[in-house]
Amino acid sequence: MIPSKKRKLNKKEEEESEEEERIIFESESEEETENKEESEEEEEEEEEGERDEEEEEETIRFESESEEEKEEEEYLWRLSNIERAIKSFSSHSIPEHLHGREEKESEITNYIKERIKTQTSGSMYISGKPGTGKTATIQKIRKDLSLSKVRKCKQFFLNCMELKDKRQIYKEIGKTLELEDVERLDSDVISSALRKRNHMIIIFLDEIDQLMSTKSKSEQQIVFDIFGWTTIPNSHLVVVGIANALDMTEHIPLLDYIKCQPYLIHFQGYEADQISRIIKERLDSSAFTLVEDNAITLASRCIANNSSDVRVVLSILRKAVEDLKTKFEETRKISTVGVMLMNQICTQFLGDPQVNQIKSRTIHEKILLASLCQNQDRKEVVGSQVKKQYSGLCSQFSIPENNVSEICSQLDGTLLDVIGKPSAIFDKKKIRINFGTQNVVEALKG
Repeated sequence: MIPSKKRKLNKKEEEESEEEERIIFESESEEETENKEESEEEEEEEEEGERDEEEEEETIRFESESEEEKEEEEYLWRLSNIERAIKSFSSHSIPEHLHGREEKESEITNYIKERIKTQTSGSMYISGKPGTGKTATIQKIRKDLSLSKVRKCKQFFLNCMELKDKRQIYKEIGKTLELEDVERLDSDVISSALRKRNHMIIIFLDEIDQLMSTKSKSEQQIVFDIFGWTTIPNSHLVVVGIANALDMTEHIPLLDYIKCQPYLIHFQGYEADQISRIIKERLDSSAFTLVEDNAITLASRCIANNSSDVRVVLSILRKAVEDLKTKFEETRKISTVGVMLMNQICTQFLGDPQVNQIKSRTIHEKILLASLCQNQDRKEVVGSQVKKQYSGLCSQFSIPENNVSEICSQLDGTLLDVIGKPSAIFDKKKIRINFGTQNVVEALKG
């Protein structure tokens, strides 16, 4: 009996042991499951956090790239504007409107159109100093004629400076007339060909005075031949000669003999306000200010008082804007051409422009500038002090005084700046000095 009980006890213990093991196993499994779930949740949270960080970094990077792209776009836009302005100051660039040459353009155009309309020959001689717009006006007229609906005509343009041999002009004209064996052409062959023409031809000869650089009889003969062809009956030829000399044709007496009297047109030099308008028109292509008005005024007056050669002022403005471009490419910060920079560039091209500008001023403007030289250590002087100094200098040289306020208004924006409200009393305004004392001394010498 005892053994039987013992076996039962052992069996019960085994069952209890198995139950404990099962409980322990399930407990461990549940703990492992909970740990695993917690671990997975933590991993998910970490991954989500990493994704959020990546998205945030991507957003910041995108915004940064967008900002850089915008800055780059603006930089390229401004750079293209500057480059367009530089291109507009090329002497080969012909604007839509020629300021100060409207009357001359109209006069030349009407003369040529009348000849085309009536199918009659004629000649014109255009003179003027270099840079007064002669060639630019002719090129614009040529362009307008080619686009207009005037009766069919042929055009030929030649700069005589390009001829290695002056008699080569017969060859060039022969090509235009579509003649054969142009290498052996002479005036008689061309004259014969012109008699057989039935439609108009216009010959523009720039720098025609180069054909008479020595005024020898052979050179006179060339010019005589060219203008003389227009007297041939039914030649349908118009010759337009362009030169610097006032009237080169006066040196060819034979033209009177054949009753050839070219229509004369003379181009005067540009005035300061005309030069200023030319500059501003060429700057109109820019979407923002590149050259300050005071700087334009300075350059315009310097050229008007020097040579009136508009090609020089175009070169000056081109150099000024090129310097602006260089600075912009280095700093990426846009600036403008002011009086100081313009003064430096004008000096490179002309000598000191302020000296030339002061020389061109009226006697009372010069007296005022001279009186202001007493303020060497100051850049600004009050109006009452300017009056006193001007009055003292006038008294010294027994010269009747003028209105100081009016004199300053004429100089305002160039050699000095009048600072203050227009309604303010002049005595309380400030006068800023924009000139060097030595320049005044140099201008007033002699």
